[in-house]
Amino acid sequence: MATMRDVAVLAGVSTATVSHVINGSKKLSPETTERVLQAISRINYKPNTLAKSLRLGQTHTIGVLVEDIRGLPVSAIVSGISEALSKGGYKTILYDLHLLEKLYNQYEKIGTYRRRINDGLNLLQASDVDGIIYVAMHDRHLDYLFDPMDTPLVFAYSHGTESDTYVTYSNRDSAADMVRYLLGRGRRRIAVIAGHPHSYPTAQRLLGIQMALQQAGLALPQEYIRYGDWEYESGAEQTKELLKLNPLPDAVFAMNDLMAAGCMAELMGAGLRIPGDIAVAGFDNREIAAYLQPSLTTVALPTTEIGTEAALRMIDMISNPSPHPVRKIIPCSIVERKSV
Repeated sequence: MATMRDVAVLAGVSTATVSHVINGSKKLSPETTERVLQAISRINYKPNTLAKSLRLGQTHTIGVLVEDIRGLPVSAIVSGISEALSKGGYKTILYDLHLLEKLYNQYEKIGTYRRRINDGLNLLQASDVDGIIYVAMHDRHLDYLFDPMDTPLVFAYSHGTESDTYVTYSNRDSAADMVRYLLGRGRRRIAVIAGHPHSYPTAQRLLGIQMALQQAGLALPQEYIRYGDWEYESGAEQTKELLKLNPLPDAVFAMNDLMAAGCMAELMGAGLRIPGDIAVAGFDNREIAAYLQPSLTTVALPTTEIGTEAALRMIDMISNPSPHPVRKIIPCSIVERKSV
């Protein structure tokens, strides 16, 4: 195995000069730098990254703690994280909390698993990671869920306390944008199939819907708001209740694509045309949205972008430690299909 001394002899310089070139610790002439780099390439010298890490007090490894890799947005977020970290010269250690079945669709009950989460954090810290990125399955506040620690922490797809750095999207603004989209296509009686009433995304999306309607001089009657449980069946059941109204809504905005699919099935079963009689919009842009008949207009989440930005924020925190948290909100987009 080639050594730094071998490189120095071949390049006709000292080992200190070779070290300066590898670590960028001293400005050298272009000629000297080029000679060293050519020598490194000729003998295929591999720097001792472990020794370098020990000197710098860094391992160039980031821990990624996920609530469950099977959760809807998680794999795309992790993909964004790992690609950005790899480009930055970092390795990734993934730890899965396996919370999908435990939380089911009641993600606001995450506090029940506080100890499990902190055990995962402790395991990653024991692996000498330079920082940890926490990836949630559902956007929500995670205030005071984590024990104090010195390791840099970034939240992806969720919020921490005011002193935390996080990257996510805006439930309120995204829902408001969809309502404006519906209004722009002539819809005025917009009903809502919401998720769990105590869910953070439900509350924020409902706020955005009401805000957009108020700005247009319209109201959201209480009977136009139906609460489901994020599942297909609840979308169908709540649509049955909406069909009892007079006048009928001319649009239904379901807070996720599964409930929108249940809504569409019930509307068509009642002999109504989509979008001729009633338009339907969803949220999440799941794969099913493109295959429904008609295909579903929905809100697409910037999952990969959230992962990429979370990784960049982590690299920045390690390179430039600062007490000031960064709160990054990435816009969603509307995917236009045939249901509106």
